[in-house]
Amino acid sequence: MQTATIFKLNTIGFIATSISCYQGALRGMPWLGLAVFTLLMVIFLPFTDMKKERILLTIIVGVIGFLLDSILILFDIYTVNIDTRWLLPASLCPEWILALWLNFGFMLYIYWLILRRSYVVSGVIGIIFAFIIYGNAHWNGLLKLHRPALVSILIIAVIWAVLIPVLTMFAIKFFSREVHHATQTK
Repeated sequence: MQTATIFKLNTIGFIATSISCYQGALRGMPWLGLAVFTLLMVIFLPFTDMKKERILLTIIVGVIGFLLDSILILFDIYTVNIDTRWLLPASLCPEWILALWLNFGFMLYIYWLILRRSYVVSGVIGIIFAFIIYGNAHWNGLLKLHRPALVSILIIAVIWAVLIPVLTMFAIKFFSREVHHATQTK
């Protein structure tokens, strides 16, 4: 399959998984995002050259995101609507947010080449996505931002402005071998 087709299909999968995370949480099915994410992996992993690296990076991003959001909850930056949880207790990151992190980690295989062009741009993308993700979740009643809401979302945005470039650096370490190898064999 051509690279452009894989990129487009992965992007559609990324968006579908993100939407399923929100819609599942909104409709009392907080596990839906994880289910769609698992399906996404089953569909796209066979077309990945570096399967182990992609899975490992997905796990690393998932763990970092899970810990980060659990810390944000611990420090009362936001709280999650109890109806949007499945198995994890209120003191931890909920499953639908974990699925968003796993989804992003899985898609870094596709997007790292864009994000690595400029760490400033990837930081700005982090800020934009923090506002979109947490603002949308707050607006839809999935979570409540505290201290006023603008301060909470600014704290999250600053964290994401640093985190997205750092995660991009991880992706570069994981996947730059593949790009180097592909250019050497042409």
